[in-house]
Amino acid sequence: MGTVLIAGIAHPIDAPVVDGRTRGWDATQPRCIKPARPCVGDFPYEQKGLPYTRRHGFRPGLASARGAVTLGAVQAVITQFVFHHDGLEDAASCWEVLHNERGLSCHFLCDNDGTIYQTLDLALMAYHAAEFNPASIGVEISNRGDASDRNYYAKRGQAHDRRLTECEVNGARIACFDFTPAQYKALQALCRGLTRLLPNLPVEFPQSSPGQLATRTLDNPFAFKGYVGHYHLTQQKWDPGPFDFKTFCAGLRGQRCFPVAPRPGAEPVAPVVPARDDERRAALAALYARNEVDGAGGYFPVGPWGEHGLWHGGIHLHGAEREPAFACFAGRLVAARIGATSPNGQVDFALVRHDMSVGTTAMRFFALYMHLADETRTTDAGRPPWLGRDAWRLASAKAQPGEVVLFDDPVQAGEVIGRLGRAGPDAQPQLHLEFLADAPLFEELRATPGNAIDPRTVSIDGSSTGRMVTPELLAELDTAPRDGDLSRRELVGFYTAPGARDQHRLKVTFHVSEWSGEPSWADELAAAPGLHALPREAIDQLVADQITPAVFWSPAFAAHTGLPAGAVVHHFHPIHFIGVIAEAQAAAAAIARTQAAGPAGGVPPNVTDDRGGEGMITKAQAKSPDPSDALTFEDLVNGYP
Repeated sequence: MGTVLIAGIAHPIDAPVVDGRTRGWDATQPRCIKPARPCVGDFPYEQKGLPYTRRHGFRPGLASARGAVTLGAVQAVITQFVFHHDGLEDAASCWEVLHNERGLSCHFLCDNDGTIYQTLDLALMAYHAAEFNPASIGVEISNRGDASDRNYYAKRGQAHDRRLTECEVNGARIACFDFTPAQYKALQALCRGLTRLLPNLPVEFPQSSPGQLATRTLDNPFAFKGYVGHYHLTQQKWDPGPFDFKTFCAGLRGQRCFPVAPRPGAEPVAPVVPARDDERRAALAALYARNEVDGAGGYFPVGPWGEHGLWHGGIHLHGAEREPAFACFAGRLVAARIGATSPNGQVDFALVRHDMSVGTTAMRFFALYMHLADETRTTDAGRPPWLGRDAWRLASAKAQPGEVVLFDDPVQAGEVIGRLGRAGPDAQPQLHLEFLADAPLFEELRATPGNAIDPRTVSIDGSSTGRMVTPELLAELDTAPRDGDLSRRELVGFYTAPGARDQHRLKVTFHVSEWSGEPSWADELAAAPGLHALPREAIDQLVADQITPAVFWSPAFAAHTGLPAGAVVHHFHPIHFIGVIAEAQAAAAAIARTQAAGPAGGVPPNVTDDRGGEGMITKAQAKSPDPSDALTFEDLVNGYP
């Protein structure tokens, strides 16, 4: 157990993080600190013509703040975590070179035994990655890196567990030392804690194709959010060399899984998406059947039962009461409702935001789990894990049971997100699962290497049809008789017969969410097939009983999640969406296995790790003033924080 310093507050973290100031390693000090050899003055690097004396800077987004910098302000700024290896024998040597010799800094130093030293508050800007310093934090991991001298550590009497390996960086294969198991373990623990503290730092790594680590400098490194190596940002660096970002991030995310077991009655453990093509496709087919054959209702993109021709952004998966539902991907739980009551069944829900890279495409989407069982009287042992964590407890403390709670809490893939509750006209246990986004993600994925977008995929713009499906879509479903009305018999027949229903799985629809109160539900239903003959009083009662209790899309919700206030978004068939991501990764992995690797050699000329070279601070950062230089006499009298 350790702490991480952010905006002057030490946050507890279950990782071996030590305050470096206890060793005198304070990167805010503009002088040499305990040098191993004599310093020439306080600023020996001035002899190199460097114009700065501080070893750190002030993040541009925070430096001009009139008032104390807060955790929330820092969270809004940090979007990258840059990994370096120092090219040296231990953290003490790294501190000596960075601070005393070169006038640079990094937020964390990770020693050979896994001890992590924090030398700079995360609210401050370290000098470690040049143009990328303002939005990043960085760690220097003790590692000689270059293994041209295989006896480097033995000569120094160091016996830690470090194997020889190879890495590929910008087309060159390099023989190098790997990181120690203790370092990988400690960094996993650090980043698991930072995932909770820094919501805009997604657990993603640069990819050349879906699921495959990019080993070259990114075309647009500024656009990437997540965990990167120094070589992803500049061709002048090769650190952190062999660091296994793919396995590292997988350990933080959990394993991607299906929302429920593909076949009812399976063991209540996370149903991981199989890697083998035949097993994965069989599981997807079984999951489709849970909706289309076993469910007999709650289809995509019309429903929930279809008789009234309303848009339906998700699907219903029927099963046993309190059957667990799982987070399909790692993400952040941003909104939930627990303890709501409705004459039409349970309307408790959880909404998870996903920021994910698929190959070279970064995308954001949301997964909605609706009709969850009420957990207000469930014992702690039987509740979903997020209900016992601080983020929910603090946010829900001011809310009444059944109110929508807006918060932010990371969830791993495979984590229990809730359990099936009863809903619908027949009050059957079921889960409404919905994937939505503010962007047409499949269009963006078409250009991704290894993409699995079916060429028959089509987008339907229903933004002008209100809550009713487009006439063209209605005509596809209105089979016999073709009278402009939809019956339950027509819907069940359509979705249980192969052929046309398979095409509907591929559709991407763009329309107003059913979870928004605008446009008026009563006005829309008054003109709906099968309802236009009802008295307005009956329609108003229907809306009050079956719709209003489920609505949650408010201005506050939109502002918190970043979704549009008008609630017009893109919807995707959830099972098809999961299949697209899995197929893309499987195809990319197959291609990667066929690529032959060349022989490993030394580090290419003009490429360095952090032992040598600059590339860690820009001229503009070197000249940036301390915000306190601009303080007025009035600021000082009033007590500037």
